[in-house]
Amino acid sequence: MTNNKNFYLFLTSLIIGLLVLGFDIFYSKSDKSFSNNNAIAKVNDQYINEDQFLKYAVTLGANFKADKDQELINLVLERMIEEELLVQRAIELKLHQQDIQVRKVLIEQIIEFILQLNNSNPSDDILQNYFKDNISRYKSEVEFKIDAIFIKSQSQDSAMLGSDYDLQLHQDKLDTIQNYINTNDFKSAKKLFSNSQFLPIPEQFMKYKDCVKYLGPSNCKNIKEMSSGSISKPIFYNNGFYILQMNELKQTQINDTNFNDFKEQVLFDYKNYQDDQSFLEYIDFLKSRASITKYELE
Repeated sequence: MTNNKNFYLFLTSLIIGLLVLGFDIFYSKSDKSFSNNNAIAKVNDQYINEDQFLKYAVTLGANFKADKDQELINLVLERMIEEELLVQRAIELKLHQQDIQVRKVLIEQIIEFILQLNNSNPSDDILQNYFKDNISRYKSEVEFKIDAIFIKSQSQDSAMLGSDYDLQLHQDKLDTIQNYINTNDFKSAKKLFSNSQFLPIPEQFMKYKDCVKYLGPSNCKNIKEMSSGSISKPIFYNNGFYILQMNELKQTQINDTNFNDFKEQVLFDYKNYQDDQSFLEYIDFLKSRASITKYELE
């Protein structure tokens, strides 16, 4: 059973390798096109040409010269022949029709092939127009001022540090602070209750990347969603609990002149958009030339 499994995995990997080299190996219907294109071997009715050989050698990291490395060339060619035999056997067994994993590999590779057909770099004019049409998707980074009350955990040397148990241990004190804030104000509560911090949170405007240094990514993501003047529930970070007040938020309004600030993101988004369009168009093309019949499920 183990041997069969290993053989199956090996066979699947070979199919992937040959798919990467070029779909012409699988979908060619004309022997002449290969025989007239510098064929260097023929396996049953399938030709292997020089271009395929060189691409395959590159994937193996082989670097040789024809007049000096004949032994290496023979080894690479022999491996291509062996893999072609295995692929032909896989097709004879109809693995590409019946085996889910093999079909999955084929689908992934044909999608990659489709996307490579339209792998051009868009001009700045195209990107700028895309930016204008989708400007609502792009926002400048939020900057904010926060104030913090810090309560150092009493569980510093415990595995419970930062756990729900740790929170419950400090819940009475945290509730007292919350009540004091509601009755008085945040600043006076800070003076009365806050412990000293090894790395105090600055009171000037911060961006998300600056906030992360003090409170970590997940906490800072939630802080960005706070409204001006709001006060957070106790949050844990590093070695204690924080109660935060959002003092001020600001975000620059985006317009056409901000294109350069977002150019890399726009390029990424545009290429994804192009990939989606290429895939949908190719699927429509395949459907237009296919005979498809749907039956009712019983």
